[in-house]
Amino acid sequence: MKNILAICLLSIPFIKCSGQFDSIRFSSIHFYAGGQVAIPGREFREVINNSTGNLGYGLFTGLAVSPLGKNKPSPVLLGVDFGYFTYGNEKQQGTGNMPTLKTTHSVFTWNAMARLKPIRHQGRVTPFADGLIGLKLFSSKTKIDKDLTNIIFNDNQNEVINNVKDTGLNYGLGIGFYTNPEKNSNAGFQLRVLYLWGDEVKYVVRNSVMVDSNGLVTFETARANTSMVIIQVGFTALALKTLVSGN
Repeated sequence: MKNILAICLLSIPFIKCSGQFDSIRFSSIHFYAGGQVAIPGREFREVINNSTGNLGYGLFTGLAVSPLGKNKPSPVLLGVDFGYFTYGNEKQQGTGNMPTLKTTHSVFTWNAMARLKPIRHQGRVTPFADGLIGLKLFSSKTKIDKDLTNIIFNDNQNEVINNVKDTGLNYGLGIGFYTNPEKNSNAGFQLRVLYLWGDEVKYVVRNSVMVDSNGLVTFETARANTSMVIIQVGFTALALKTLVSGN
């Protein structure tokens, strides 16, 4: 992944001689959002054991701004990046003493981000490279699987009966591209591929959550490395500006 990123960076024309152009069109703010698919590393993929190919699905969003503001173009943007995906759920059928339970396994990511991109916008497609560092939160939440009757009449049951969380360090690299809108009011398309390294974290073993007749919740936990590849597809909104050169 590092070699791919290095090749991508070398291929991006970050600096151009301003005397060659009558004007420079650049962006100082990037907002982006969309959907994502997470492909866990082999160790974590083996323990996910879901019905969707051991993949995770979710949403992402982020905002990056130029440290030089809107009056001067910069090849670097700084910002924040957020992501969420779920990698499955399971149900434990109810008994005479307990209702049906549903456990959902989710991942949240919070990252600081630096984005490298060409200084000026030229053509319809702009490549970029991202570096991220932050936290990754794993959550296994067990809730009473209420039906429509429970929701309407509010039977006063405690909906969430168990929530196990663990947090690990999250850092990674990404490459991608976005399409340049012709006007500020138009959004562009964005594609990004990330590789996120992760610490070992504690997770709840699937189908291990049990509740006895006294309401005591028991479950099994294990630990696994959480590195993964994430493919993201979405839109980007840019704050574009054109500076006229005196040459």
